[in-house]
Amino acid sequence: MNFSYDREAELKEKFNQFITSKVTGVNEDYYSRLSAEDFEEIKTTLKDIHNIITFKTTVRFIEWASERFPYVKENFQVYLDQVLGTKPSDNGYDLVVTGEVNIIAEIKCNKPINNGYKFGSAQRNGIVKDIRGLLDGKSKAKSVNSSTAYKFLVIYDFGDYTLKAAQHLIKNIEADLKGKVEIYDDSTKLNLDKVYIVFTK
Repeated sequence: MNFSYDREAELKEKFNQFITSKVTGVNEDYYSRLSAEDFEEIKTTLKDIHNIITFKTTVRFIEWASERFPYVKENFQVYLDQVLGTKPSDNGYDLVVTGEVNIIAEIKCNKPINNGYKFGSAQRNGIVKDIRGLLDGKSKAKSVNSSTAYKFLVIYDFGDYTLKAAQHLIKNIEADLKGKVEIYDDSTKLNLDKVYIVFTK
């Protein structure tokens, strides 16, 4: 029996092409060098990818905030060090600024499912949980009272999909959160009673 499809050839081509274009720049057969154990080790290492994206997005948000809040700009290194010293498993906010201005932020790196225009059920539940945590406070975040802080939900910008998904979420959010979540733009006047969605990349 003749089969035109070759599963391993396809897997090999995709893997080699990715490593060549994104990592080494050298076109070689990396796939054939690796054992099943090596691929398992790569798989384990890649579990940290979400944490890497979250970290980079958090740093970008500090840069964003420093462009809008002079206090954050003056203390940029303090807040960068805070992020560097926070373990991914920490249950507080992803960023806390206290002083002349108080800011709390949660960072989300959810890409809308299937490149669609809304978040999947689990993604949506996680985002809504974070919105409630920003509005109501978190027991493990004792360094700042959420009622005295500007609140930001920072979403990594995957393009139009992300904006449309955020708009869909706000439009369909639970009744008790209606009017409490808004997409930030440069004309926005901040108040302490809302969560502002910021897109960064």
